[in-house]
Amino acid sequence: MKKIFLSYMLGLTSLVIAQTSSYSTETLALYNDKNWNEIIKIGEVAIQKNQSSYDVEYRLAVAYYNKYKYFDSARHFENIKKTYNMNNDAIQEYLYYSYLFSGREQNALLISKKFPFHLQQKIEMKSFEFIDYLNTEAGIKISSRRDIDVENMSYFNFGLGQKLGYHLKLNHAYTSLSQNYIDFDYKQKEYYLNANLQVAKSLTLIPAYHYINITENAESLANRRQPNIITTRANEEKIHLLHFALKKQWNRFFIMPNITYSSANIVVDNIEEETRNNTQYGLDMGYTIKGLKDKLWLGLGANTLVDNNSGNKFIWNTKAHYQISPKTFLYINYLNANTSNFSENNAMYYYNSVSVLIDKISTTFGYNFTTKFSWFINYQYENDKDIENDFKFTYNTFISGLKYDF
Repeated sequence: MKKIFLSYMLGLTSLVIAQTSSYSTETLALYNDKNWNEIIKIGEVAIQKNQSSYDVEYRLAVAYYNKYKYFDSARHFENIKKTYNMNNDAIQEYLYYSYLFSGREQNALLISKKFPFHLQQKIEMKSFEFIDYLNTEAGIKISSRRDIDVENMSYFNFGLGQKLGYHLKLNHAYTSLSQNYIDFDYKQKEYYLNANLQVAKSLTLIPAYHYINITENAESLANRRQPNIITTRANEEKIHLLHFALKKQWNRFFIMPNITYSSANIVVDNIEEETRNNTQYGLDMGYTIKGLKDKLWLGLGANTLVDNNSGNKFIWNTKAHYQISPKTFLYINYLNANTSNFSENNAMYYYNSVSVLIDKISTTFGYNFTTKFSWFINYQYENDKDIENDFKFTYNTFISGLKYDF
């Protein structure tokens, strides 16, 4: 009986080895012919039947890479490192670019820390760049109620990024806004600082600080209509936003809980003073659709704004990013708020208008002239309501910008 059992096990082992050898032989021929589609079919079957090998899975990972399926390519290269304890130059380089081209730049930077010097030179990796990128954008927000002195708003923004080692990136932005709104004229200056701290693979801490300074020259509507009787007030408002987010990614899916605390200090004619604080709790998530060759990314965000004066408000948004071609993309975002004094996009934007934002749809088209130089144009349609004066109106916004990566 023992001999029969041993003979059976020997035969089964021989069969498995033979089948594994067959998959290896088939994929080698296809690899030499660059038949990536067939390699993917055979390689996945081999894995399902537990008859894969280092050679088969390596060719499978390369095939996914050459079909621009970078999430799948990265997953198989990660498995090769773990299962077969292999980490040669080719595997490291493929994994680096798979992370990079699937939008996980900080994962790519993190693994490059352990690359040999000659490989770091080959990929032209830089762990420190005092200026990583520069960008500028400008636009105009066109009001539908200019007839009652809700005028257009002008917008300008300048930003730069810094890469300070393998784990830390900083993003700075300066913004200027100005508008005449019924009974006051205001100018708004902003500074925004955002940090991306990569604490581990696919785990990022994102603290941010946003400072907003608003100066207003206010006069009553009645006095505007009676130029001989003019009463003016000078208001100044300073807003500080502190934001913290934790982003965790699992292959194509990410989740990001976040919290934002804002403190506004308002001074009227250097005498009256008012303080307004609120806290915003949020959760953002996104998923890249595998069935569409990873070209479509969908996102969803939800926030609760806790305001002691007006009660809790629920804000939500949905977004989609479609990579039309290697050089062009389309991004669409819908935001539903029905409130004001809230932030979005890691507190980069803060809506503090006198009016209430009901909802907004935004569309962005981007084009990469080169790997370093890109351009975008954005259009937004926004529904607002002025509760104090009881009227609704809309904004049509056009913004265009340029970015240069060093």
